[in-house]
Amino acid sequence: MNSINNSIFINLNSFSNIEVLLISLFFLSVGSFCSSVIFRLAPENDLNLFKPRSFCPSCSKTIHIINLIPLLGFLIQKGKCKFCRVKISKFYPFSEIFFLLFGVLLIANYGISLATIIYTTIILCFYILFFLDYKYFYLPVSINILLIILGIVFNAKYGLFIDETSLILNIKPILFSLYGLFFGYSSLWLVNFIYKISKKKNGIGGGDFILFGAIGSIFGPFSLPIILLIGSFLGCLYFIFSRKNIDNELPLGSFLVFSSFIYFLYNFMNFS
Repeated sequence: MNSINNSIFINLNSFSNIEVLLISLFFLSVGSFCSSVIFRLAPENDLNLFKPRSFCPSCSKTIHIINLIPLLGFLIQKGKCKFCRVKISKFYPFSEIFFLLFGVLLIANYGISLATIIYTTIILCFYILFFLDYKYFYLPVSINILLIILGIVFNAKYGLFIDETSLILNIKPILFSLYGLFFGYSSLWLVNFIYKISKKKNGIGGGDFILFGAIGSIFGPFSLPIILLIGSFLGCLYFIFSRKNIDNELPLGSFLVFSSFIYFLYNFMNFS
């Protein structure tokens, strides 16, 4: 990582109370937006991302603006819909708090900067993909493409996740991403191709190919074996300990996303 990550460990006390409030509201809103996207993109809902306005899934009543304020709206309603009194999923405040905490970590390291925006966007995409695949075995191509664009553009311009190995081998930043994209996509495609010849059916979904390629475009080709190893290990643990009926398929994309997040945090702590 180079010039994009020049700010290190900013004193949070340097922000005024108003700035802290606005920053907190921003990251809470990111979490709220993330939950809304997951709900609207769910195959069972098939909703437009922007229309209609937010509504209660139980009674379909439009939610008042004040109750849309992240976290505060949940507390005002005491965790229940104002109209039908059905409990609001705790997933909403969980997402908002998750992004608030993650945002504090980013702001403490990089302040209000391009790095903070990029990392927030990457984690936002990861978060959406994780839960859509875990719940519905669905990995939207549009979000994977966004990750690919982020990886290629910001690695090429800023060396977002260029590692020492790439520098030693003198791999150009844009090739770093393109190699990662190629090897990520083709490796899972090849595994599935061999499986399909043997079993006469697909073993890995096409969305997983694109996702792994997107991960490669961000973290580079040398990260892929580590991420796949961790993801496979997590998948095995899930298979062993899960009480769900998982005879047919596992959400491989979710495990790849989670292992990528672990890899991201490892890099974050080492380069901060």
